[in-house]
Amino acid sequence: MTLGRFSLMATVLLSFCAAASAGPVTQILDTNSYNFALSDGGGGAQATINKGLSVEIFCVDFANDIYVPVQGYTAYLTPITQEGLNTGDTRFGLVGSGDFSQISLGGDTTDAGTINTASNLGRYQMAAFLVSQYNLSNNTAQIQQQNNGIQQAIWDILDPGTFPLFTTAATTSEIEAAAQWYTSMGGNAGSTTLTNFLANYRIVSSSVMTPCTSGPGAGTGLLCGGFQEQITAVPEPRHLALMLVGLLLVGSVVVRKFRTAQRAGA
Repeated sequence: MTLGRFSLMATVLLSFCAAASAGPVTQILDTNSYNFALSDGGGGAQATINKGLSVEIFCVDFANDIYVPVQGYTAYLTPITQEGLNTGDTRFGLVGSGDFSQISLGGDTTDAGTINTASNLGRYQMAAFLVSQYNLSNNTAQIQQQNNGIQQAIWDILDPGTFPLFTTAATTSEIEAAAQWYTSMGGNAGSTTLTNFLANYRIVSSSVMTPCTSGPGAGTGLLCGGFQEQITAVPEPRHLALMLVGLLLVGSVVVRKFRTAQRAGA
């Protein structure tokens, strides 16, 4: 392969990076196996993005369904590290903070207040933290109870006022843990530590959602339709693409030196 062709491929990859950073890019999501089923519902599945990248996806949306296995869902992958234009491509990203269900933790007004005053991005960030706390072995009654509590806590935190809240002791404990983590990470103001923790997390949202026009979510910014929203952790696309560009450029130098040596020996 000549230097010109290497340079062309590098240019294409750089253009892809620029497009990805400028706005949402539709991804192909295939769900393959329901490999992390929880006894109280929800959990996670093994999936593939764009027919190549294998990921685990975890339910964060109580009111909708996702089917396994299914090939060819179209999805947006939205970073959870900063609020921006892509927030509108998530199911709850345009819901006003006052339109989320207000959490009550008995006498724990501090942790309840943290969640009730969190931005919609903050609620997603707490959900991502809880996803990171799953014990994927799920092989004892105690672990199963904890995992069920995590799932129900995620559903409570991301409830736009459309379904009753879960109130089990395990759920309350996980909600408090998420609130305390969020406070330690800087809360709505955020921090470098928060950004680093969530750098590879993405919200996996259906690309065919539309504003809700009826029911409890109408007029709140909630999006309806499409598959059940998920959270996953993926390699940083920009870093991966830049690494590929570097490898291509190094490869072009190797090829050029090899051909120069060939000509010199002829």
